[in-house]
Amino acid sequence: MADISGQTFEYTPPEALLNSSWFQGSRSARLKYDIWSVGVVMLELMMGSPHVFQISDRTRILLDRHLGGWSEQTKELAYKLRSYMELCILVPGISSQHHGSGSLEQGEFGLASWKCSEESFAHQVKIRDPLKIGFPNLWAL
Repeated sequence: MADISGQTFEYTPPEALLNSSWFQGSRSARLKYDIWSVGVVMLELMMGSPHVFQISDRTRILLDRHLGGWSEQTKELAYKLRSYMELCILVPGISSQHHGSGSLEQGEFGLASWKCSEESFAHQVKIRDPLKIGFPNLWAL
């Protein structure tokens, strides 16, 4: 990739989204980019939809309450990062205290809780599946 403008947002790995100079890296960095993109295509095939990193309308509304005044591009990045969290695509080294616990701030509705397990990933696949079928069991993942 020559620059960030040549990237396809849906297939861009998180490290390239968060670091505009990342794409100028070595050949191995570009290979990682390609591997990520193949993984996205695999998710699209599993879920039967090209929209694997979409968040629910409810989650978007709840996020928007906290993103007032942000540019549309920055909001789109926040939505994408939330969808990564829901699919258990997390930044290595994040402590468990930052993971969703389902607790609500005092007097406020919070974002839907999330957790990372094979069961929760299978559930995310099912709710993102246009036919709402998902997989018959965890072994099918």
